[in-house]
Amino acid sequence: MLGGINEPSVRSSTPSILSSWAVQVITDGLFTPNCTRLRISSSILHKGLAMKHSKAGKRYPLLIYKRYMDRLWSATLVLGLLLGFAWFWLWFYGSPLLEHIDQFWLLAGAVFTLCFSLFAFFSRSVAYVQPRSDHLRLVTPFLRLNISYRRIRSVHPAGFQHLFPPGESSWAQRRFLEPFYPKTAVVVDLVAYPMSPFLLRLFLARQMFSPRSKGFVLVVPDWMELSTELDSHMGVWSQSLGQKRTAARTRR
Repeated sequence: MLGGINEPSVRSSTPSILSSWAVQVITDGLFTPNCTRLRISSSILHKGLAMKHSKAGKRYPLLIYKRYMDRLWSATLVLGLLLGFAWFWLWFYGSPLLEHIDQFWLLAGAVFTLCFSLFAFFSRSVAYVQPRSDHLRLVTPFLRLNISYRRIRSVHPAGFQHLFPPGESSWAQRRFLEPFYPKTAVVVDLVAYPMSPFLLRLFLARQMFSPRSKGFVLVVPDWMELSTELDSHMGVWSQSLGQKRTAARTRR
């Protein structure tokens, strides 16, 4: 109380990073019985920064894979409906529309094709890429690939039409890739692929592989956000790795 006026309470403005690591500070011996002042190690700030990036990053849809699935589900839907109509005609009228095809196989083909069409429709948005604490995750309905940051040589943007020039593509390819030519892709150059390139090409589109080096071409809705977030995670991972090596040498 000063002059009858309540003295405003002073709230601590200590960052949450310091409070969350208070126990660690005491454990590390920064407080000793003979200490006359508080000594805060700079490693606390680095640990707090690492905590921020320890969580998984945002999921970015893979647009090329989505376009493949968009075309696939519509084509198989039409084929399944045609096979179903042919089976219904044979069952109802007794005269086949397609010669030398058994009624059972018509029905089985129609059911299988329509089921695959539904699968392709619902899996359009399943494929994504996601920066994580120590690796880049690439996911499709048939593939879950973790790319360690140790394998990544560099990350840089590139115009999609410069990677796959329209003049070098067939008419069908140009029509398929037309929405991506004005876009910018994120190219992830690798030291080596995490698994056999032959197996990777069974699950990923050809345009998702870099034509000039070992690596992936990632076309996402926001290439700048992906590039920034990936660089940030890789920077924190590299810094943390350097600290661990320094600590290991110090113990020796």
